[in-house]
Amino acid sequence: MTSFRVRALVVAIAGAVAWGTAVTGSAGVAGARPRVEKLPPGFTDTVVATVSRPIALAATPDGRILVVNQSGVIRVVKNGKLVKAPALDISAQVCATNSERGMLGIAVDPSFSVNGFVYVYYTFKKFPKCKRDIANVPVNRVSRFTMTGDTISAASEKILIDGMISFHGNHNAGDLGFGKDGMLYVSVGDGGCDYTVGLTACDAANGIAQSLSNLQGKVLRITPSGGIPADNPFTGAGTARCNAGAIAAGQKCQEIYLFGLRNPFRFAFDPNAAATRLFVNDTGESTWEEIDSAVKGANYGWNVREGPCAEGSTTDCGTPPAGMTNPVFWYAHSTGCDAITAGAFVPNGLWGTKYNGGYLYSDYVCNKILLIVPNGSGGWTSSAFATGLDVGGPIAMRFAANGTKTALYYTTYTANVKKGQVHVIAQP
Repeated sequence: MTSFRVRALVVAIAGAVAWGTAVTGSAGVAGARPRVEKLPPGFTDTVVATVSRPIALAATPDGRILVVNQSGVIRVVKNGKLVKAPALDISAQVCATNSERGMLGIAVDPSFSVNGFVYVYYTFKKFPKCKRDIANVPVNRVSRFTMTGDTISAASEKILIDGMISFHGNHNAGDLGFGKDGMLYVSVGDGGCDYTVGLTACDAANGIAQSLSNLQGKVLRITPSGGIPADNPFTGAGTARCNAGAIAAGQKCQEIYLFGLRNPFRFAFDPNAAATRLFVNDTGESTWEEIDSAVKGANYGWNVREGPCAEGSTTDCGTPPAGMTNPVFWYAHSTGCDAITAGAFVPNGLWGTKYNGGYLYSDYVCNKILLIVPNGSGGWTSSAFATGLDVGGPIAMRFAANGTKTALYYTTYTANVKKGQVHVIAQP
């Protein structure tokens, strides 16, 4: 997970207005007050599977859904049912019981039907215990595995990026995905604290995302085999590979595509665009949540900026400092939504013209899925899409096949964080 604020969450029970309404129990907890889920008219929300700690999703070309259990296990949903045996279990080598570490992301190769490649982001248990001690700290890594049938071979692991230090345990990010350019994109958080300084440089004092000699607080871009694309922004003199860890200060990591990010927990590619178009959901500190439109080599400002303003401010806003880029959309914590998580572009024509050009994002704290659509003046109009969802989600979200149609899948931890569900929102 990302750095989700710890607070008491209350699910408000409100009457249905101009929305479809579904009433369910709250995560199956005995004695829990029912929640009221509201969807647009004509939409349904169905539980597909119950899975422990479901934190990420991917879809294979043949319609299977791969579900990541944060503890280090991958499950398969096939023909609408959960396959009994795990596809992969590497939990013995994953740090997942402290803070926000674990197996956090998954992607399927564009040529999966031919090569069976699956990519996984996880916190590697490099030492016997998962500590904050810099001499024994876990590291995040990206590996490629091969899947045959419903089984992913642990022995097939090829490590593509390693040594991304998870010092404080939080802000690991962990999303993976392929752009239309065929390249693999990877999101990495700032680690919560600057590991080169220690516990005195945490939260807003952590400026490691501004350094180009490490992979913390970045979005990376590599080839499917782990190489550096020729058009990455930092190549040539003064640069080096960082696939085994940080490099000397003053040099730049060739893997970096974007930087100045706090915890870019989830991102999404636009299926409607002719070329690669990427939105990055960056979880904020105390004031703003933001969505960034990826521009090669751009600096999104953290820890100098948060949302459209100076860090921590709601008034010192506007044009960012030279060399920094504002988000395309943001919202304040005063809205009651405090931790942006998943994102997904709506495929044009799927749900009618009102959704064309739309982008869905979810918030872990207020348990909503919201929609933004272009307002015709270069900005966005925001509205609720699904509200009253289970406490603890949505965490991940993506469009994928649902029978003969396409639908929106999402995961939630629900009220018991050791349990969770995979849902699908569809139009009949």
